[in-house]
Amino acid sequence: MRNNATFNPFITKNLQQFVYIIDKKKYYFRVTLINPDGDIIDIVKGAVKELKIIDNVFNPFTKGYIIIDNTNEAIERYKTNPIDKELNPSMVPMQGYSVRGDNRDLVLITLYPIYNDNVNYSQPSEEVLKVTGNRLSYFLSNEQTVYKDNIPCKKFDLIDADEAILREKKLFFTTSSLINTPDVSSLTDDERSVETGKIIKSMLKKGLNDDSIVYTENNQTPHFENGVSSLFYSSPAEFSAYDDIMTILDYHVSNLDNKDFSFLNKDNFTGEYTLESCSSYFNKAYNPSTQSTGEYFLENFSIGGGEDSNHVVKTEKRKPKGAIDFGESSGVINIKFYNPPGVEVQDKIKTTLVHSYNFSNKSFMIDSSSGNIENIKQSFTTNYVDRMKGKNNSPSPHFIVNNYKKQNINYDNVFTVYNVDNDYIKLAVGKNKMLKDALLLNLGVEMVTEGALHRHAGKFISIDRVEDYIDNKFDDKFLGIYFIIEVHHYFDNDNIYRNKIFAVKTYHFSDPKINENVI
Repeated sequence: MRNNATFNPFITKNLQQFVYIIDKKKYYFRVTLINPDGDIIDIVKGAVKELKIIDNVFNPFTKGYIIIDNTNEAIERYKTNPIDKELNPSMVPMQGYSVRGDNRDLVLITLYPIYNDNVNYSQPSEEVLKVTGNRLSYFLSNEQTVYKDNIPCKKFDLIDADEAILREKKLFFTTSSLINTPDVSSLTDDERSVETGKIIKSMLKKGLNDDSIVYTENNQTPHFENGVSSLFYSSPAEFSAYDDIMTILDYHVSNLDNKDFSFLNKDNFTGEYTLESCSSYFNKAYNPSTQSTGEYFLENFSIGGGEDSNHVVKTEKRKPKGAIDFGESSGVINIKFYNPPGVEVQDKIKTTLVHSYNFSNKSFMIDSSSGNIENIKQSFTTNYVDRMKGKNNSPSPHFIVNNYKKQNINYDNVFTVYNVDNDYIKLAVGKNKMLKDALLLNLGVEMVTEGALHRHAGKFISIDRVEDYIDNKFDDKFLGIYFIIEVHHYFDNDNIYRNKIFAVKTYHFSDPKINENVI
């Protein structure tokens, strides 16, 4: 596990003081302000009027905001009464917190559920915390004075501490530094190329001055792939470390057989980074051979709308076997289903011609194969549909290719500055960008539920009806397994914890027989 001292700057034996009941459930909820001047102050739960944490699968860093009661400027003026110190010599006195305003005001947020009533309130096991625990470090930015329930408060935006450092720091990085050759200057650009996964890994370690940010076992990083795309890269003068990493990520192609794009993720509990392909995520959602849940499947959400009647033919459930409902926690407060946005689908999901220049033979090249819309649909189906739950194990992709797209009347051009003797770069800017867009612009839901900390972007859920119902086309596309794109964890005052979940579905349960023979 990543050894980052900013997660727990001090040890407290009295865990009970940070245990609160929120929505009838017990949570360890600790918010601590700390800065380089030695100011440390714990904010009691009652003073945290709002807290929102946003987790998006396309962003390795969570973000959000916090609103803190600041009646009579209590954050900076509060100081422990000296008499209290005399009565309790072991007390750590509070001296107030002085806001510096230089992006070095750190807030540490520790959250996890309490599942038992033992008197010591000991924290759950490491295995449980890796699923439900959150140890988050943010810098405070964009201070505002706001009013919550007529109480004067301070609102701060939360920016992940790692992200903030990476955005400030310039690496002046070159892949030549990763080449184990005495005379690098004698090598060609291709010989100075390095796999994109190795580049990102090195940039993270150098940018954060921490070799433990990636889990390593026997000198291998099993959760951080190297990829098959290679680049010779040097940081532009204006680029920060963050810019460098995100640029290389756009060119990354997974080393799995399907060669799709990958997600860079920072774990909310360990702080470690992973790089894993999207197809690998989908492979862990559902097991077609047993029709049961996979490693990355979280839970099922049950909704109404069925027919509670003996005359209704019992239909096949759209949720996997073993999908768990967590009682009230899996209750859906409201849910909205969305069909794909037609204009954006037509604009972004189409054949992409990849233009490049071959520096060796001084010729321009146009690749019309890897970015062809029919090939993209096949890749989308193989990677993100075939392993989902469908009728007779045959789910049907929601990926409509009309005649404008088939005949390449509607197409796009993209140019890459890299020499593409390595064909994988063409996949990154052509096919894989289309796969990302096709995933995002698919069938979708937005739902509000009671809060639970185990919900993360990049995991899977299912939606099914409680009662039996007659098979219909709408439920074929609405019900089933969804991929979570974004989760909001929202705490409001002392008694409300909600999740807002944005998720996409890539398939129909059975073939909808959509007519593609249209312009």
